[in-house]
Amino acid sequence: MKKFKSAALALAAVLTLASAAGCNRQTVSGNNTTVSDGRANVQDSPAETTPIGENKHDSSIGTPVTANDTTFTINSVISPDNMEEEGKKYIYFDVTIKNDSAADYSLSTLNNFYITMNDGTDVYSDVRTQLFALSRFKENTFFSDPFDIPANSEFNGIVGGFLVDKNAESFTVGFFPTKDDPTAKSDVIVVPVNASDITAPSADLLK
Repeated sequence: MKKFKSAALALAAVLTLASAAGCNRQTVSGNNTTVSDGRANVQDSPAETTPIGENKHDSSIGTPVTANDTTFTINSVISPDNMEEEGKKYIYFDVTIKNDSAADYSLSTLNNFYITMNDGTDVYSDVRTQLFALSRFKENTFFSDPFDIPANSEFNGIVGGFLVDKNAESFTVGFFPTKDDPTAKSDVIVVPVNASDITAPSADLLK
């Protein structure tokens, strides 16, 4: 128990810093203005503009899509039964991410994933859902942030999570295949999710 509490505190500290880094901010230097909103790192200057999500790749549950030397698949969307908080349910993704490049890299739910609700609202990862998953999912099934993607290899596991309205029947998942550059977000893979796609975790995943 002591070991878990220490790990949980460490994770909370790291993710709090990451969340702070992802908050809206604007810095001005000369003619360059940099704006970051969690999904975007945009440099707007007379010489250069970095597009965010310019190359959209449509996918679906169980369908692999390749972009930026990365093949991404959402195998299933998981929401634990009877796990609600403030009228919201916990959402996780069982994913396969194939690294087709020669370099190892790390990804995170905060930087590489988002959910867009039907009203256009974007939802980002929540520290509470990761702490819950660490206490409920078996070791080597759920991976907290950051998680490593080996070169020329595949990552398989559960990542997340998110808090969405418990009555939400559909939303869209966005994934940025950034490889080893966290700001490389011109490609985005989008996956629509319906209520029928959301399942409870199987017993073999839980402690």
